[in-house]
Amino acid sequence: MSINLKKFSSSIILCFLLALPWTLKTLLFVRETGLEPSYILIYISSLGFAAIVASLLFLNRRFAAVASAFTVYAAASLLLYADVMYQRYYNAILRIELLAQASQLKDIKSSIISLINWWDFLYWVDLPVAAVVFFFFAKKISPGQWKKTGLSFLSAGMALILAISLLAFKFTYSDQYKISLAGIIPAHVYDLGWNVYKKAYFKQALLQKKSIEEIRYTFKNRQEIQKTSPYFGKFKGKNIIMIQAESLNTFPIGLRVGGEEVTPNLNNLIKESHYYPNTYLQIGRGNTSDAEFVANNSLYPMGYIGAYKGYPNNQYLSLPDVLNHNGYSTSVTHGNTPEFWNRQTAYKSQGYGEFYYRGHPAIQEDEIIGLGISDKSIFHQMARMYKKENKPFFNFIVSLTSHRPFILDEKYHYLDLPSRLDGKATGNYLQSIRYFDEALGEFIAELKAENIWEDSIFVVYGDHYGPLPADEEEIRNLLGVNFDLKTMFNIPLIIHHPGQTESVVNEGTGSQMDIYPTLTALLGIDDQLVQLGTTLDANHKRITGFAFETTRYSFFSDDYDYLASHEGVFEKGICIDNRTRKKTDVQLCREGYDSIYKDIRISTLLLENDYIGRIFNSGTVRAAGKSK
Repeated sequence: MSINLKKFSSSIILCFLLALPWTLKTLLFVRETGLEPSYILIYISSLGFAAIVASLLFLNRRFAAVASAFTVYAAASLLLYADVMYQRYYNAILRIELLAQASQLKDIKSSIISLINWWDFLYWVDLPVAAVVFFFFAKKISPGQWKKTGLSFLSAGMALILAISLLAFKFTYSDQYKISLAGIIPAHVYDLGWNVYKKAYFKQALLQKKSIEEIRYTFKNRQEIQKTSPYFGKFKGKNIIMIQAESLNTFPIGLRVGGEEVTPNLNNLIKESHYYPNTYLQIGRGNTSDAEFVANNSLYPMGYIGAYKGYPNNQYLSLPDVLNHNGYSTSVTHGNTPEFWNRQTAYKSQGYGEFYYRGHPAIQEDEIIGLGISDKSIFHQMARMYKKENKPFFNFIVSLTSHRPFILDEKYHYLDLPSRLDGKATGNYLQSIRYFDEALGEFIAELKAENIWEDSIFVVYGDHYGPLPADEEEIRNLLGVNFDLKTMFNIPLIIHHPGQTESVVNEGTGSQMDIYPTLTALLGIDDQLVQLGTTLDANHKRITGFAFETTRYSFFSDDYDYLASHEGVFEKGICIDNRTRKKTDVQLCREGYDSIYKDIRISTLLLENDYIGRIFNSGTVRAAGKSK
């Protein structure tokens, strides 16, 4: 077998040239993650990718060779940019499982567009140059040399990337850390391989009797805390109206801009309710749907595609399940189609008796804003529906109008904002939150007029952050708000008790996982419960852990905050003393870390193996999961 050394050397030169722009694009992405890149490994992996692309230039026909090489390079660039966009919103990279969600992109295209930055052209500027380079080098490379030379380049490139994927990564590494070490292609190769390996070799976990008893004890111990609440059982049999507010952070609560209150109705509600200002999100890749899952199930939303997509048919002991057992009529309301984020299937499995959605015969599509029926319309329609509901009832409403990109028609701009906020993302966000606040105020007034208010526990909480990390500087400059990680994760939680007229502010650390147990404590429910959270009204140590959105096993607590390392090693994390807000001995965070590690493991075990029904009386769970 003879190889033209001159042609071969041209291909080598091409590889080194092609690796440079790919390395630079990767480094630009790493810069966005805030980590320090491994320049050598990234360049080596870029050489591997360049060799794969160069191998295509040895195909038989010159046009086919250039077209194939450019297509592969452009496709990889598209994957890189898709990872960039996904990282900006979900703090992670794409997974193969997410292909199942591709059909939903049309519903959130405006949100995707809002993530684009002016400098993003840098991720694409090399493509026309690459096309010219491929054409130029194709003239210097002999087509038809695929078997002699092309396969050599292809094999070398794949070997480089595979070697890096196997040697550089550990399963404990975060997505961002993998990218900072070697770039997106080895990271995706590793994740794909790990996913295939798990499916092929990881069988359903076999729980020993001891493990089952430990899990039962964990939940029983959390449930016992409810009985120490001063409100345990005081509101037995009362209706529950629970609203999950789209993109509602805590920082707009009580905020005045240009002399105006951003949330006057929420402020008034707080004055006659229990308010938990230090509550934090615990969402996964499902974002809004995962916030719903956590609030209704008090478990971590494990899986890289969201709980509603990953485990829609599992058996649960959710809030609607338990309320069904206690004589409640249960319903859930969402202004989009039932297929959006697989809600129809997921709601049925969680025990909801009725699902009101866009297209439901009882719901009018009289006003559409953004993703679906407007909040004002939905609230008004549900207030009328409550009069027909069997009592007591539980209705869970997922609001929609304040969804990213926060663009509302001017007739819905209830704030007269200073000119410095005109056209700014921050100004648009505040207008959206003010719209939700206005809709909520009208809803509460209607509930009072219909004599439903005094017989109902009324809950409002935020699902996830509205602004993104990229908005931090603008928010600080325009509002004087320090939008750091803790502020970004901070969502409001307000619970109004029937007959309550004075405010009670609880400063303890809380989470969406604590909503369900707080409600079952108010109702005095002593059934078997599956809840990793605890009632917010009891006096005990509080901790909020994270499985997603930041490095896994990080947590906030009353005493210490822990920021886990991207390498997954406890000792390399940062422990912060909340009294001084300074870094302290990491071992002081060990107890909290161990607790969060255990809870995430339990959630993973129960969800991945559908164990809730098998461990906690499967017959009653499945019966409660039937919908009307």
